[in-house]
Amino acid sequence: MNTAPVDRLNAADVAAMLERFGGHDLMGRGAVNIISLAAIRDRSGDRWPRKQPDVWAYVERRLAEHLTYQDLAQRVGETDYLIAMTSEEGVAAQAVALKVLEEVLMHFLGAAEPRDMSVRAVTSLANGEVSCAPLDPVFILQTRPREAVAGPPPERPQVDPEDLRKRNPFSFQAAAGLALRIDFAVEEVHSLKHDMTAALRIEPTVTETTTGRVVPARAFARLSDDDMLKIDQATLDFAALFLPRVDGPNQPALIVPVSFRSMATRKGRAMLINCAGVAAGRVKASMMLELVDIDRGAPLARLIEVVGLLKSVCRGVFARVQPGKAAVAPLTGVRLLGVTLDAADLPGPDSRIASQILEFGRQARGMAPALAVQGLPSDGFFAVAETAGLTHASLRVASMTLEQQPAA
Repeated sequence: MNTAPVDRLNAADVAAMLERFGGHDLMGRGAVNIISLAAIRDRSGDRWPRKQPDVWAYVERRLAEHLTYQDLAQRVGETDYLIAMTSEEGVAAQAVALKVLEEVLMHFLGAAEPRDMSVRAVTSLANGEVSCAPLDPVFILQTRPREAVAGPPPERPQVDPEDLRKRNPFSFQAAAGLALRIDFAVEEVHSLKHDMTAALRIEPTVTETTTGRVVPARAFARLSDDDMLKIDQATLDFAALFLPRVDGPNQPALIVPVSFRSMATRKGRAMLINCAGVAAGRVKASMMLELVDIDRGAPLARLIEVVGLLKSVCRGVFARVQPGKAAVAPLTGVRLLGVTLDAADLPGPDSRIASQILEFGRQARGMAPALAVQGLPSDGFFAVAETAGLTHASLRVASMTLEQQPAA
């Protein structure tokens, strides 16, 4: 792929800034991008030197509107702005950058044509030089399904139906003698601030085969370590089907729920690295883990250690909390990419569910770049989640039956 390097003088300053900001991790997640105002400069001609301050001031206002306090933006040269996001990544982060550029072009040129939308993904920092890969603005525009933009939203990775049938559902006999079945679904994780699909998430449902009773994640403590390893192995193997087959800044991220008990062991981490024969680089580039069983008894030092180990293998680590007082207390001091709440753990009528989401937002504020509630019964709760200060939300979808699984 052709690269478009930023000039060396500014690049050295940017490299130092990104190093302090955890830039290499952000670049690996596709969260560092550069927008160019060259179209405005070129159309301004001799008026550009006088127009620069007004353009820069307007860009700063647009950045303040679209970014959070945890994100970073800096002007690089006279026409380029670098935007590094902690709350979004991949195509979602690119869409934010493009939205800023689009609004600036509309304000100063009266139109935002794709030929004028220059957006690049920062791909490497080496020898004081920032290298970038050009992005397709038309593709990014298509990821905003609620806006008046022609074209469909990005497609999920193509999956062989036969592979789906082999891995969904998965049945096994637990150590206590119970016959268990795992049915999988794929949820779209929605960015509340930017109104678009930010990632895909795997949702396993564990059921007692004979009774049909669902075993919720909060009850996994009753299962043996071997049972949890089997559940996590099956979940990772199914998730591997949805990993992108090729690398690239436009590829969707994938969130996979797993057990802290499994991932705290060498066997569990080896299972992650080798899931379904997937190359380790694809796991590192695209897969994020959600630890679903962290409770107040989890040793903080061990939790910090395990999260650090997992971050070296995958794209990032989330942790799920149970609703209640001091829900996020076990995660204090752990450097997570996200904290999640599952609507399946929220009993009661809609009003009570809403109040629990608001309480989660109050407790979790500032804990991590991404704060998400998943498995909501309807998108009417998205407004509640946004009011609570959350960044992402998803709807619960039915497990994929053989008839519902998509064709290749």
